[in-house]
Amino acid sequence: MSNSIPKTKHRFSPYFYLLIVILQYLTAGFCQYKLQPVLTYLMKGMSITETEAGLLISALSILSVFLAVPFGVLMGRIGPRKTGFIATGMVILGSFAGTFFTTNFYGLFASQLIVGVGICGAGILGPYIIACLFKPELRGRANGWYITAGTIAQLVMFNLVPRITTADNVTPAWWFTTLYGVVILILWAIFITDEVAPPASKLQPADTGSAGKGSSLLAALKDPKVLQLSIGGFAFMMSTMAVMNFAPAYLTLGRGYDPVTASTLVSGSAVVGAISTALGGTLSDLLKTRKWIFLIALLWMAVSRVLIVILPDGILLYLTLWGQGIPAVCMGLIYTVAGETFEPRIASVGISAVNMFIGLGGLVAATLFGVLVQSAGYTTTFIVFAVITLGGLVGVCTIKGVK
Repeated sequence: MSNSIPKTKHRFSPYFYLLIVILQYLTAGFCQYKLQPVLTYLMKGMSITETEAGLLISALSILSVFLAVPFGVLMGRIGPRKTGFIATGMVILGSFAGTFFTTNFYGLFASQLIVGVGICGAGILGPYIIACLFKPELRGRANGWYITAGTIAQLVMFNLVPRITTADNVTPAWWFTTLYGVVILILWAIFITDEVAPPASKLQPADTGSAGKGSSLLAALKDPKVLQLSIGGFAFMMSTMAVMNFAPAYLTLGRGYDPVTASTLVSGSAVVGAISTALGGTLSDLLKTRKWIFLIALLWMAVSRVLIVILPDGILLYLTLWGQGIPAVCMGLIYTVAGETFEPRIASVGISAVNMFIGLGGLVAATLFGVLVQSAGYTTTFIVFAVITLGGLVGVCTIKGVK
């Protein structure tokens, strides 16, 4: 497991920069999970159905499907520093706009689209910067800790949002992401420089000439490793976002829990997810395997989808809900494998292509889940997504040479 992206020189410890990257990635996570705890409030206040609620959540992924690869090309030219400014700026703009439209479906949908642009940009920064900062034998744990930002964000928002919002006023959730984004923009400006993570164009081998730059996008889209990881990421994220987005609503509408209790129960998976990604990445480095950890996590993910709807209320159901955090380790492994197997020439665009399919999975997920719930009910829908989960095995498990 190796990668020819050279380790860069920097003023501070790479772990300090990793912390900044994790804090920046939280901007995306906070926006990703701020709707779910108040979804029932929004549905009632706007008089919308589960399908329309799914569209609100999916809005974050709509533009990322189209912008992921262009963002990768852009980052290859201007570098992570400037790309980070754009990404965080869009999150701030969209979150601020959303404070005015929490009772208007179309206005909130538009603000979600803007935030989605920022999330798209944020998603390609971490894996590339980590590849620049860390030696190959340390990237598994670094990516694992980086991905904990997603589960930490879920934990924070599922516990914070129900306590700072009411059925009549959900705007505090949008103010929170706006102000947090401003803080991150300042930290990014101070600490993340081109010296820490230079544009990919500056890492081109000398003998590639101009052809390397011109062929990077085409080469990335044709590379079988990029395609395999993209398919795996699509199925994995489709299952993840559909179930986690609707789990609080399912517990509220299908099981009779109050919204605060439902969100708190589901937030337990974030604690498990944070531990899983951190330990899983470290374990993958120590055992020198990505594939088997990925395989075990995906199989549990598929089984747990069925258990959620067939288990009666009680500790086994709670353990299953919390156990939804275990597969979070897969995101870190996907990005680690990308950093280890993608050539430097296509690294930024390749990671962006993977993110494009991951975004597409998130886009399709909530809308499809909402449609299926309306037509077939929660039980059938969860079982369908258990089958979809198995498609994630196409990713890490099928790439030749990945142990």
